[in-house]
Amino acid sequence: MQEILNNTGNPPSSLPIYEHLYSFIDDVLCNFKPLSTTSTGNVVSSEDDITQDLVAYFEDQQEFSNHSDYSFKFENQSKQGGNKTDIGVRLGRRYSSTNRSLFCWIEAKRLPTPPEKDRDEREYVFVSRKKENEKRIFKGNGGIQRFKEGKHAPKLSYSIMIGYIQENDADYWLNKINGWINDLTITDSILWNESDYLQKQKKTRRNRYVSTHNRSRGLMPITLHHFWINLLTNQ
Repeated sequence: MQEILNNTGNPPSSLPIYEHLYSFIDDVLCNFKPLSTTSTGNVVSSEDDITQDLVAYFEDQQEFSNHSDYSFKFENQSKQGGNKTDIGVRLGRRYSSTNRSLFCWIEAKRLPTPPEKDRDEREYVFVSRKKENEKRIFKGNGGIQRFKEGKHAPKLSYSIMIGYIQENDADYWLNKINGWINDLTITDSILWNESDYLQKQKKTRRNRYVSTHNRSRGLMPITLHHFWINLLTNQ
């Protein structure tokens, strides 16, 4: 039975498969530190560079994982169905036709969003598409927004977001993010509502949260598990 589980990539409907993935991330994420350095010798702080190191770390930890009933393959900048996610997760590590589908999409975001004039500070949640002189004010897309609009994981009921805390602490960001969501429930009540708020995950010592989101285009709701890691000491 284990051989079958380790080589299937069809999106699983069984929640225990996801619980094994959540448990693995919960166990190992707290010990992650970016190892790559910039040309000046500083530890990388950009989102893409950190994520590249995180994928390598997850892959390394899979080799020593105690979660033997299920194994996972993590891929940086994985693409499926015309859209790309920061980290794609496949069920099973072998190269075979049965595990070509992503069963989980992971979107990673810096907290805070880099303070650039063309970046929306709410990027973890939402990026405004308002235009000025026919040009977008902000570049990029919102993390939760991508899932809600079906750009990420359109056929899945579960996925993950990872937050790289680089300023303040988890309590600060929980209040900040839920505040942005609250504002959206007022300005765009068709797409956003109270179910979008992040809730502290029970029975965990980590900075872990959960949220459930209705989606557009008739897609099934999606539950996101949020894992945040404090990288303040790693910069």
